[in-house]
Amino acid sequence: MIKLSGVKKVFPGSNGSFTALDNIDLHLAAGEFVAIVGKSGSGKSTLLNMLTGIDHPDSGVVTINDTRVHTLPESQLAKWRGANIGIVFQFFQLIPTLSILENLLLAMDFVDVIPKPKRAQRARSLLNLVGIEQHADKFPAALSGGEQQRAAIARALVNAPPILVADEPTGNLDSKNASEIHALFRQFSRSGKTVIVVTHEDVSASGYDRIVTLQDGALVSDERGAA
Repeated sequence: MIKLSGVKKVFPGSNGSFTALDNIDLHLAAGEFVAIVGKSGSGKSTLLNMLTGIDHPDSGVVTINDTRVHTLPESQLAKWRGANIGIVFQFFQLIPTLSILENLLLAMDFVDVIPKPKRAQRARSLLNLVGIEQHADKFPAALSGGEQQRAAIARALVNAPPILVADEPTGNLDSKNASEIHALFRQFSRSGKTVIVVTHEDVSASGYDRIVTLQDGALVSDERGAA
């Protein structure tokens, strides 16, 4: 499903260039639950940006379901991303002036793959799935951090993307909420979605199928996780 071949990304800096990713080769299969780990500055978020098309490699190829992501024009890339990849951000990125339900509806309106008559029902169903349907008509500020993250996960799923990626999704949550969010991701993986989580947390016993470790922009380890 996902293939990175020779992916390299270099950023210019005042003290010279910085290699964020150095010749990355990585293949991920459909339905895998994958953790990408490494210290700050190891290239984790840059790798996620390559996968989602938020940024482009300087060299190498990113292919998702036979689509070379970085070759898509900007006019097509956003809609392709919306239909194929759900993104969960660390700081939620919910629109504060819209209700939780409206945040989900807007995501569906933009991509336009879910029939309009079914959108409200689908949004409420997903909010129920993540346990916050009762907050559908509230603004994000009225929810706790854990509840906002659940809303962000529901929004990432509204267009039924086959891939879900999350960048430090539990970094701002207490241990109870973090554990519950992790269980949701595992549930989605078992339903057939490819779930990729960038994290700095200990993943040795977290049930990931794969643990990919980056160091100084290089892929130094790709191991099977402990169930």
